[in-house]
Amino acid sequence: MEDLPEALVTEILKRITSSSDLNSLSLVSKQLYKIEGNQRGAIHVGSGLCTATKALTSLCARFPNLRKVEIDYTGWIRGHGKQLDKKGLSVFSSHCSSLTDLTLSFCSCIDDSGLGCLAYCKTLVSLRLNSTPKITSHGLLSVAVGCTSLSALHLIDCEKIDSVEWLEYLGRDRSLEELVVKNCKGINHHDFLKFGSGWMKLQKFEFERKRGIYDCVPGDVIYDSSYDAHSMDIYDFCCESLKDLRLAHIKTWPEVGLRAVLGKCKALEKLCLES
Repeated sequence: MEDLPEALVTEILKRITSSSDLNSLSLVSKQLYKIEGNQRGAIHVGSGLCTATKALTSLCARFPNLRKVEIDYTGWIRGHGKQLDKKGLSVFSSHCSSLTDLTLSFCSCIDDSGLGCLAYCKTLVSLRLNSTPKITSHGLLSVAVGCTSLSALHLIDCEKIDSVEWLEYLGRDRSLEELVVKNCKGINHHDFLKFGSGWMKLQKFEFERKRGIYDCVPGDVIYDSSYDAHSMDIYDFCCESLKDLRLAHIKTWPEVGLRAVLGKCKALEKLCLES
């Protein structure tokens, strides 16, 4: 196989989708090892990523053209070794010049300073944060300012996000096409009104309010102190590009809130409302 032109070998490897098969092939020869490494565009690593910064640096050197990376520490225990920390995220900006899609799940050691390293990833298009307990709004603002190509943002079970400067910035920038926020107790449905002109480009929006202990109290009504009944101009925004909308566990009575969105979605194709 070493006698075959490199372009032909590359084309053959592109047709192999199984990661285990690709890993086996890369051990056959130095030529296959190099070609397979250069053409691998996505990796998924779990709790086995111990001595994390060193291991991630090695992976990025092995696969220099990575576009999609998912790091998932589901089921991690201390015996698995050190998790990825703020130093680890700096690896992406220095070694992954093609990175467009990053998912961080259950990464308990990553804080705002670490997330700030992603501001240097100018090609980053999609960022998903799932159960990252140390991340606050300050870290998100760094990403919003630095990642000028960002078009998709998912925030799930991020407990410390309690202000929305990042949302206002992204709204002014009008870069987001997809925004998903689930179970972030510091964010309520009125906060999204501050997204402003960002609604013009948004095509997918999901918001799921985190349930609280008072949700079980019959007849309970929760009022939002930030709501101003005499300021109706805050509802004058355009969301005619929105195609996919999901709202769950929100309370909109007697305030208007996100109910204002429904009457403006002329391009809506998919709607999900959950009580």
